[in-house]
Amino acid sequence: MRAQVSLACLPGRPVLEAMRFVAESGLIEPVFGVLGTDHVQLVPQSHGCIDDELVDVLLDAFPAVQFRLHANVRLKVGQRLADLANYASHADYFTEAARVSQRLRSPAYSAHSGRRRNATFAQLVDNTLRCQDLFGCPVAVEGQYPSARGEELLVSSWAEYGQLLEANVFFAIDLSHLNILATASGDRSMALVQELVSSPRCLEVHVSDNDGRSDQHKVCDRPVWWDSVVPFIHENCVVFSEGNHRHNKERCV
Repeated sequence: MRAQVSLACLPGRPVLEAMRFVAESGLIEPVFGVLGTDHVQLVPQSHGCIDDELVDVLLDAFPAVQFRLHANVRLKVGQRLADLANYASHADYFTEAARVSQRLRSPAYSAHSGRRRNATFAQLVDNTLRCQDLFGCPVAVEGQYPSARGEELLVSSWAEYGQLLEANVFFAIDLSHLNILATASGDRSMALVQELVSSPRCLEVHVSDNDGRSDQHKVCDRPVWWDSVVPFIHENCVVFSEGNHRHNKERCV
C-alpha cells in the first residue's frame, strides 16, 4: 500500500508552494518509498488561509489529486483549536470547513478527538455524527495519546481505542500516536491495533516516527514495532505520511 502525501511533510510552506514542490520534486522515505499524490491532506501546519480562490487553483492545477482537509486547517474564519469534543463551540468554523471541503469535492474529513474536559466519549460520538451530516461525507475521529503536560485527551488509552473500534463512527489511526501510548502504558496491544487498521471504518492511517514521548513527526527511516500491522490496513483506507521533510533535501525524488 503506497503512502500518500500529507502537507504536514512540509510544515510552514504555503499550500500551493508545497504542492508544486511535491509535484515537481516528489518526496521519498526509506520505509515507504516514493510518496503518492493520488490523495493529499491539507493540514493546519501549512502557512496561509484555504479560501475559494486557493481551492479553485488547486483543482485546476492538480486535477488528478483528491484533496481533503484535516483537523483545524486555516480558513477565512481564522484558525481555531476546533476539534470534535468542542464541536458545538465552533459552529462557524465547522460550517466553513464543510463548505470548503465540498468545494474541494473531498471524499472525507478527519479531526482530532479533543480534550476530555469538553466532552464524554458518548458526546464525542454524537458530535462526530453531527459533523458528518454537515460535511456530507465521512468524518473520521483521530485518536490521541497520553499528554506529558497532564492535559487529558479523549481517546488516549487502549480502552478508549477499543471503544472507538466498537462505536458507530469512522476513525483515523495515527500510528505515531499509538507509539506514545505504547511507551506510556508499556503495552503495544498488537491485536487491537491490527483490528483497528483492518476495520472498514478506518478511513485514514497516519505514519511518522517519534521517541515515544511526544508527537515529533519524524520521517520513518527505521523499522518500527507497528510495521507488522501495515499489511492488514483496510484496502479502502488511505495512508498519509506526516514525516517532516522540510530539512531533508536528499529525500526528494
